[in-house]
Amino acid sequence: MDDHEALLELAAAWRPQRPGRRPVKEIVDAIVEPDWTGARVLAALTPTRATIIREGQPVEVPDDLLQALLDGFTATGALVEGTLTTEALRSGQGAVPVAPKIERPPILVPRFIRPNVEDDPYVRARDHEARVETVEPAVLEAVEHGERHAFVATDLLWLDDVALDDVPLLERKRLLDGVLEPSFLVRITPYVRPSAILTLVTWGSLGFRELHYRAANSPYLVGRENPDTAVSRPPVGPSPGR
Repeated sequence: MDDHEALLELAAAWRPQRPGRRPVKEIVDAIVEPDWTGARVLAALTPTRATIIREGQPVEVPDDLLQALLDGFTATGALVEGTLTTEALRSGQGAVPVAPKIERPPILVPRFIRPNVEDDPYVRARDHEARVETVEPAVLEAVEHGERHAFVATDLLWLDDVALDDVPLLERKRLLDGVLEPSFLVRITPYVRPSAILTLVTWGSLGFRELHYRAANSPYLVGRENPDTAVSRPPVGPSPGR
């Protein structure tokens, strides 16, 4: 069995972790990412082969996406979690690494965008999962018919024969930045701290319906609900005319 086949065996057992049900204000030391509408998948990558996996089965994707993954990959072997989506092709989100942000003190943030940072009770993890299950079949059908989609990398679960499930999230993010080069078809999801309010508002204005809050030190719980993660709606910016 070659290295790529070994990765495919590991990928067959992968199922995405599910968000927990705590309010986002209870997520300790959180980072925030936009939620990409699409199909959650795993990319099995070696220097010469790339395969997209979902629920243990390969997904047929256009050759240009597989080539883009290979062109940007710089390690020996990896399992990269991500989303197949068209949203990334309509914006620059995830196209380049995000520079560290200087976050404004709360007193400088306009009052009309401050209150909605906390989790809205209307947004529940169950609603999120139901929405994903509705969207994914249509996305996979479009991909398999050759419609162009981007792969947005969201996590790194295996690297060069080492499982990373128990490695803290921010360290996995750092490693991901080092093994995958972004391009038009391959993006790495941006993330900020919850205090970067204006960025969260901007993500909402770009069409992202939900945001993911994930504890910086959280592990990855394959196929399980992770209490250190939560989903919420983006905070609302000023209304027209204000």
